[in-house]
Amino acid sequence: MQRITLYLIKISCAVTEPDCVDEDKLDIQRVEKEYKVEVGIAEGGLIARLRIVPLDTEVAAVAEADLYEALAGEGVTFGILNDAVQKMAEEKPVDTWVTVAQGEKAGNGCDGYVHFHFSREGRKVRLKEDASGRVNFKDMNLIQNVKKGDVLCELIPPEKGRSGRTVRGEEIPGRLGIPAKLPSGKNVEVADNGAKLVAAIDGMVVWEDPRVSVEPVYVVDMVDSNTGNIRFNGSVVVNGEIGDGFEIHAAEDVTVGTSVGRVIIESGGNIKITGGILGQEKASLSAQGSVRVKFAQDAHINAKKDVIVEDYIRSSTVAAGGPVIVRSPTGWISGGIVSSEAWIYCNTIGSPDNPVDTKLSVGSNPLLYSEREQTEQEIIEKIGDFLKLQASTIKLRTLKAQGQLSPAQEQLYEKILSAVETIRSQLYSRDERIREITDRINTAHAGNIYVEGTANEATRISIGNVARDIHSPRVKVQFSLKEGEIAETEFVMLPEIKKQLESD
Repeated sequence: MQRITLYLIKISCAVTEPDCVDEDKLDIQRVEKEYKVEVGIAEGGLIARLRIVPLDTEVAAVAEADLYEALAGEGVTFGILNDAVQKMAEEKPVDTWVTVAQGEKAGNGCDGYVHFHFSREGRKVRLKEDASGRVNFKDMNLIQNVKKGDVLCELIPPEKGRSGRTVRGEEIPGRLGIPAKLPSGKNVEVADNGAKLVAAIDGMVVWEDPRVSVEPVYVVDMVDSNTGNIRFNGSVVVNGEIGDGFEIHAAEDVTVGTSVGRVIIESGGNIKITGGILGQEKASLSAQGSVRVKFAQDAHINAKKDVIVEDYIRSSTVAAGGPVIVRSPTGWISGGIVSSEAWIYCNTIGSPDNPVDTKLSVGSNPLLYSEREQTEQEIIEKIGDFLKLQASTIKLRTLKAQGQLSPAQEQLYEKILSAVETIRSQLYSRDERIREITDRINTAHAGNIYVEGTANEATRISIGNVARDIHSPRVKVQFSLKEGEIAETEFVMLPEIKKQLESD
């Protein structure tokens, strides 16, 4: 095998004096190489290897400089393993590939995922403390309520991995993670250019892997210690009983398949109870719509619209913005206060065998008086809070004017000012409500009370601001306000009454 002959030229002048080179003075030494160096690039530029190929039978020595020169000739500049190069020069392995440089692999990016804004654990008890630290164990918060437009979940985009580098110094882009997909379901819609899933209606969010839905109706067999109190943004259907002491608060309708006892039901829509109410003076029903029950005993009922009872109302307080109707041909009202801002219809008022004070009122709502009193008390309390906060700002305001407030005091001062504005707004709102209530109370509304059967003694009839006591039975009579007096006329079945009596 033929040797390679190289010539090393020693220049006797300084490199700063290039013109001084004299060819006659050049000392030329002939150097013969016993090997050549091969370079191999592998694994997509992440590995550089060297191989010493002998040109003669024996390689006496290998210069490190030759190894580095070979790498440089192939553009290998990154990740050079200097110890490996040095060892290769020392041990002189021939015809063997030796790794002498390693690049950096590109990183795998994080996959995208779906971030859920609700718990996917289903109906899990979530007890909460009130402001005083007490826990109502009947408030189990099993329902996850959402409003239309609430974000249910959102896409978190994938991340790109860190960049790598080849042994030639070339950048290797990091790999992007796999993007996630939003789940689908009922009553949901995609928003924010496909990045979010929001509720399309009010209701409760339900997770049935892999679907997210919003249900407008919450259906249970019973309301008891297993369900706790119900607070729901939609409608509630109870197929069975509601245990005494439990509550239902619904933004829409409430339907109950049996009778109820000492319960509290608040509805943003209508309340329908297939059975009746045995309230023991503890039952309270309040609806923004109408209330329909089979009977009501020792109960409190308040409806913005009509109250329709099939059989009887006994010793109860009933107030309605619409008519109050006892539909049965043998239906009756005895005891308590029944009021309507429209009209009242019933077959029998009071009892001939056991006269009991029964008050019927149309044209005004007696509950307005209690609401006004309660609102006035709230205003008094809010004024007290307002004055306390105002007093606490005096010193802080002085320090602020002098530029002496510490950061903590500055933060406290801003919080107090915010609280003052909140209370001021609440005072204005409550004052306006009192004006509305007072105007309604002072307005004498007309309305009729229709008695198809008998109005017995111990009955008080009120229409607007005028009242009249019944001292002897009055048969087939209707009471109306004429010229400032309550007048009696013969009962006439009006179309609106007939329509209500014949409706389902």
